[in-house]
Amino acid sequence: MELEYTDKDTIQRKYETVVNGYFSGISKDLGFRREQLRNLYYAIQDNEEALADALHKDLNRSPDETEILELNQVLTEASLAISKLSKWAEPEKQHLFFKDMRYAASSVKLEKNPYGAVLIMGPWNYPYKCSLIPIISAIAAGNTVLFKPSELAVHSSALLSQLLENVLEETIFQSVLGGITETTQLLTYKWDKIMLTGSTKVGKIVSRAASKHLTPVTLELGGKCPVIVTKNVNLSVVAKRVAWGKLVNAGQTCICPDYAIVEHEVVDEFMFRLEEAIKNLYPALEAGNESKDYANIVSERNFDRIQGLVKNTKGTVWQLGEPDREKLFYPPTLVRGVTVHDSLMTEELFAPILPIMEVENVLDTAPALISQFHDGPLAAYLLTDDKHEQNYLSTRIRAGAIAINDVLVQGGSASIPFGGFGSSGTGHYHGKFGFDEFSYTRPVLKQTKFAELLLKARYPPYIPFHRSLIRFFSRPVGKTFPREGPVSGDFDGLTFTQLFYVYIIGIAIGTYQAIKYTFYG
Repeated sequence: MELEYTDKDTIQRKYETVVNGYFSGISKDLGFRREQLRNLYYAIQDNEEALADALHKDLNRSPDETEILELNQVLTEASLAISKLSKWAEPEKQHLFFKDMRYAASSVKLEKNPYGAVLIMGPWNYPYKCSLIPIISAIAAGNTVLFKPSELAVHSSALLSQLLENVLEETIFQSVLGGITETTQLLTYKWDKIMLTGSTKVGKIVSRAASKHLTPVTLELGGKCPVIVTKNVNLSVVAKRVAWGKLVNAGQTCICPDYAIVEHEVVDEFMFRLEEAIKNLYPALEAGNESKDYANIVSERNFDRIQGLVKNTKGTVWQLGEPDREKLFYPPTLVRGVTVHDSLMTEELFAPILPIMEVENVLDTAPALISQFHDGPLAAYLLTDDKHEQNYLSTRIRAGAIAINDVLVQGGSASIPFGGFGSSGTGHYHGKFGFDEFSYTRPVLKQTKFAELLLKARYPPYIPFHRSLIRFFSRPVGKTFPREGPVSGDFDGLTFTQLFYVYIIGIAIGTYQAIKYTFYG
C-alpha cells in the first residue's frame, strides 16, 4: 500500500480552513469541545481492531501490544479531558489583597486561552498514542488542528487520518498525508503553535522554521536513555523489566533503555538474567520460530543502519535468532563490553539492541559519563534499592524523567507530565499538562473607580508624600532576610502597620461597594 499524498493546493486550503476555523470562534465553546472529544473517543473505541490490524501491517506489532501501549491510554486521556474540561478551563482568581497592596482594590483572574491554529506532526513508532494525545490536548484547550502523520507507517497513518476527518468538525481539524515535500510546505506557514514527535534532527528543522514566525514549539524527541545498574538491586526482578522495556515494539521506543551502565561486580549475573528473561518473553524465538509478540523494524533503511552499527561494534554480541532483512526481523541483541566510543554509542539506537558498559562504581562514573557524552535524554532509569544511590544519581543526572527500578512506565499516565530536556525536547503533555501546554495564560485585571484614591500617587507632578506612599506599598517592609549567614526564606507576610492599612482600605472598599449598590444598583 502507498499513501496518497495531499497535493499542494489542497494543503493550502486545509491550512486556511483551520486558521479561519479558529477565528470563527467555534472552538471556544466548552460544550463543542466536549462533543468533539466524545466523537474522537468513540471513533477509536469502535475501531480498535482495525487500528491494531493497520499497525500490525506496518510493524508486525502484536494487537495486544498496541492495546496495552497505545489505545488504552488514548481512551483514558480522552475520557479525562471530557470530564475535567470545565475545571481545567476555569479562570483562576488571584487574591492580591494581602499579597500586594498596590492591587488591594483590583480584581485579577488568570485565563487559559488557546493558541489558535496548531500543527501536530506524529511519529511512525507510536502513531496512535503520540498523535492522538496531543490532538486531544489541543482540542480540549480550544485550538484548531492540522495533523500530519508519518509517511513511514502507511496503513496506520491512512486509517487514523480518515477516522478523525470523518468524526471531527472540518473547521477545527484537517489532516495532510505526505513526506518531506509536504512537511516543508506546512512549515512555511505561520502557525500559532507546532508540536513534533520525532528525531532530534527533525526537531532542529522544525525549530528553525518556527523561529521565523516566533512560533512556540513542543518537541518530544529522543536521546540515549541510560539504565544504571548497581549491586544493590534484585537483578532477577529488574532484568525482566529492562528486557521488556527494551524489546517492546522491537526497541523502536523513544523512552526505551538505550544502553546500560552496570557495576562490574554484578555484570555477569545481570547478563545471565537478561538472557533468561528474553527467552521467557519470546519462547518462539528461542525455538527458532517467528513470534507473534515481536515487532519488525519499520524499513529496510533502518534495518541496514542497525545492522551496520552491530557489525562495527567492538563488544561481544549475543542474539536470540538471526537477522532477516527480507522480513525486517532483527533479533533481541545484547552487546557486552562496549565503551563510550563504540559504534553502538554514537547515536540513539531505536533498535532491539542493548549495549552494556561495565564500570567499577556507577556513583563515580555514570553521572559524568552521561553528561559528557549523552546529556539530557528523554529518560534515565536507576536500578538500585539503596536510597542514597537513588538520591545521589537522580540529583546528578539531567533527563526528561527519572524512573527507579522500572522502565517506560513513567510515560503511561495522564497524571505524569511527559516531555524532554535539552536535546530530547521541550514542553510537556498528558492530562492537564497537555491542556496547559496548548494554552497560554492571560491575566485579566479589572480596576474599580475607588482605586483612584490609591492610584493618584502615581501621577505627576511627583511629591515626596506620594513617593513615600508608593514605596510603602511597593517594597518589602518589616521581616526580611539577613545580610549575612543562612537565609531561611521564612520572611513572608505584612507588618502590623501594613495590616492596619489593609483593614482601613478594606472598610473603605466595603463602604464604597455598599453605597454603589444602594444608590446605583
